Amino acid sequence: MRKVLIVEDDNKFRVLLRRLLEKKFRMQVLEAENGIVGIEIYLKESPNLIFLDISMPYMNGVEYLIKLRQEHEDLTTPVVVLTNFTNKEAVEKMVKLGITDYVVKADLVIGLSDRIFDILSKIKII
Repeated sequence: MRKVLIVEDDNKFRVLLRRLLEKKFRMQVLEAENGIVGIEIYLKESPNLIFLDISMPYMNGVEYLIKLRQEHEDLTTPVVVLTNFTNKEAVEKMVKLGITDYVVKADLVIGLSDRIFDILSKIKII
């Protein structure tokens, strides 16, 4: 079973995404409420995919990705950024850090299942 790590401080959004990934895509979902916990889980569990929020307490998404890339230069785990798209600079910086894709949270509620399917197909996880 494929493992997916969701690093997101919004519990309601995490639950929504977890339920979709578990029920529709039959994935094992790991959750972290901030970047610090997300690093610990990544090191312990080696997930196949990371969904990463940009704005979080303690360690934001940009800091998380920089730390992960510094510690694992050969990182091949796909990273999909979750954003409200209010911080275009952060998204642009994360694109330069090698994210696989990004998802605008507001759009997810409407087309979440289809968008996730497209991403998972693109990175050949399903």
